[in-house]
Amino acid sequence: MFTFIDTIEDLGFLNRELLQKSYIGIDTEFRRTSKHNMKLALLQVNDGHEIYLIDTVLISNPKEHASFLHSKDVKKILHSCKEDLEAIYSWTQNRMINIFDTQIANAFLNGDYSISYQSLVEKKLEILLEKKETRSNWLRRPLSDAQLKYAALDVEYLIPIYEDQNEELSRSHKLDWLYQDIDQLKRTTFEEISTYKQLDRVLPRAQENQILDSFNKVVVEISSTYEINQTLLFSKKSQKHFIRQVLVEGIHEACREITNWREYLVKKRILEILK
Repeated sequence: MFTFIDTIEDLGFLNRELLQKSYIGIDTEFRRTSKHNMKLALLQVNDGHEIYLIDTVLISNPKEHASFLHSKDVKKILHSCKEDLEAIYSWTQNRMINIFDTQIANAFLNGDYSISYQSLVEKKLEILLEKKETRSNWLRRPLSDAQLKYAALDVEYLIPIYEDQNEELSRSHKLDWLYQDIDQLKRTTFEEISTYKQLDRVLPRAQENQILDSFNKVVVEISSTYEINQTLLFSKKSQKHFIRQVLVEGIHEACREITNWREYLVKKRILEILK
């Protein structure tokens, strides 16, 4: 069912094999005690043929033997990747590149915005996964058979889901949009960029609400036309922030904080609302 990797030598052999792959599924188990204190406990990898469980407690320093995680040639498929990025960074001191996130992809395909991996597997593949070991202690050794089984299942279905989503996104010309959002997520994760500046209301409340109502109707229309989750496109909170920023700083400055695909879809419509 899986191969357990617990020595630096075996990790080196595996690393050379994984560097030859076009894409692999990745998941992590970790312990976080604070915003800046995280320890990677286990790294799960699915190369399409076999699942590997890498013991990152016993291999505390991977040195150069985890370069597959940072290769521009190997696509890493994850689900809800933000904390995985941080956990892997805590182990390698390098940031992952070339990432595909199945949770974000699902929202680009008009699915739920924050769908869990278990729910996505059930929805796409009609397979029910157990969740019992989610909160278990992943730093304690030895890991139980139940933990190892759970960890392996967390990457078992990433590749077929990715292949289906990648095809759908390519067909609907939204693949580049996905990668724009992932790049933005990586920047906010590692550079601690504040997503929102506090901006005060500059119009009377009734007038601002009228503009927000018009903008929300545009968001609903665009999300329906392009079959994109409405919250992914512009949540209610981001709508208010964006409108206030347009009013305070101008449309060009406001558009600098959003991705190019969002600017393409809403800029003209915003200017029409504010005429």
